[in-house]
Amino acid sequence: METNNMNVVNVGPILDDLLVTIKKEAIPEYVFLNRSATALHRNALGIMEDTLPEILQVLGIRSLIVNSSYDRTRLNALRIDVPEANKEEYLWPYLRKDEVIGELQSLFRNCCMVGFDNWSAIASASSVWDGLLCDVIKPLERDDLEFLFYLGDPGTKLSFQVGEALDIVSDFSLHGRVTFALDESEAVSLWKMLNGVSKDVSLGEQTYVDLRKKYYSIFRTMDIARVLIYSASNALVFTEKEQFVITRKIVDHEIEAAPDARLNYIVGFSTGLALGLSMAHCIALGLIVFGAQGELKTSPEKKDLIKYTEDWIADFQRTATINLYGE
Repeated sequence: METNNMNVVNVGPILDDLLVTIKKEAIPEYVFLNRSATALHRNALGIMEDTLPEILQVLGIRSLIVNSSYDRTRLNALRIDVPEANKEEYLWPYLRKDEVIGELQSLFRNCCMVGFDNWSAIASASSVWDGLLCDVIKPLERDDLEFLFYLGDPGTKLSFQVGEALDIVSDFSLHGRVTFALDESEAVSLWKMLNGVSKDVSLGEQTYVDLRKKYYSIFRTMDIARVLIYSASNALVFTEKEQFVITRKIVDHEIEAAPDARLNYIVGFSTGLALGLSMAHCIALGLIVFGAQGELKTSPEKKDLIKYTEDWIADFQRTATINLYGE
């Protein structure tokens, strides 16, 4: 793949497709488990949502999509007694019990997509995720799972810890497709660490090409399906076969930085993966749910997602017209 070939995706047809997808009826075969759901209900995309079991929150998991036929009763009932002194760094030995491993394996047999929390925000993330991979996922011999990882701010960790985390994330690719997501500042911070540049050193003004080359080098550092890097104005995707950019609908900074912003995005992104949509469609659907919920400050209804998508289409057409007559 050439680093100078960044395809600019025409978001118009994608939004037209997603408008049809959003208007469709219920999706009965899946349940979306996540931290923000307080009770079983059908969300605006037609997929059932329910509360994420406590043990999965301990594992640093943000959300999952599971088969609707999977009985979650025993998983919900699991409780782990971890001494207070060991809650941060040494969790996995307390989780590595036959009852827990067996129930987690049952879960992952019935799972199609997993979204993890920010790695840098969880002291035990590397050891827990490595244990989850080795003791739970690997014995299932699956290679069709979808994993979404967020690094968070690597500047809060030591370089060897970051390197270890990247290796663990890459190992997950043996059992499915890994998407590694960062925002622009996280990506630049990671690039500095990987290249021995002090986090306090200013890189000066970075052009679009400068940043794209840095992002590409991050992708080449890892053995995964795709790296997703987003700024306030666009989202860039790097894969082995292609790299492309999608122009985003601009939102207020408070929406961008909201505590549940990434979880809101994952709702749409994950649903797109479950429906077998293209990566560009998944990203756009994530941005629609994220943007609509951010504007409303509450869970959107179907009509809200439709309106947000129609407004984005109108903005896109208006910008295209301005550019056409401005040439």
